[in-house]
Amino acid sequence: MPALPSRPPRRAGLLGGIALAAVLVLGGCGGGQDDGPDRPAAKATPTLSSADRLVNTGLEQIAAGDVDSARDTFASALDVDPSNAWAHYNLGYLAQQDDDIATALDEYDRALSTDPELAPALYNLAILTESADLGTAVDLYRRVLAVKPDDAPTHLRLGYALRHLGHEAEARELIARGVELDPALKDAPAPTYAR
Repeated sequence: MPALPSRPPRRAGLLGGIALAAVLVLGGCGGGQDDGPDRPAAKATPTLSSADRLVNTGLEQIAAGDVDSARDTFASALDVDPSNAWAHYNLGYLAQQDDDIATALDEYDRALSTDPELAPALYNLAILTESADLGTAVDLYRRVLAVKPDDAPTHLRLGYALRHLGHEAEARELIARGVELDPALKDAPAPTYAR
């Protein structure tokens, strides 16, 4: 099984709904709950703002393979609403996929400045933070679990990080809970951390 990846692009609006399988091609999914931060979710809500509608259009463009247009559409969403957390999140995810870590970090920070509980942004920011500051990554994973207590991939990554930091008892509990929540993660390898 591949390592636990970052969270793929997400639709604006309320969490939950139908997964977009085509978007999953962009990046692996941690598996688990249908409305967890590890899955893109389609939203059918009549009260979406124009910026949120643009975010959804950008995700449709990604699903169609037109990533460059999606970037432009997310930027247009930010022209309409500069604090749209989902537009910032999705731009961060695309930057992360392009290994533009500085831009990804900036976009995730912007998303979190609007919505400090945006679990997918917290999770991806934690992944990007692990190599430089594992303690900060641990704090970010704990914030994800405060918002999404049953998120299996977060339990695993937090458990692996704590094991690396020497907190074996808590690490074992978290890893066991992650596998209990999503048995498909049983063979997920631990991330490699800098020494």
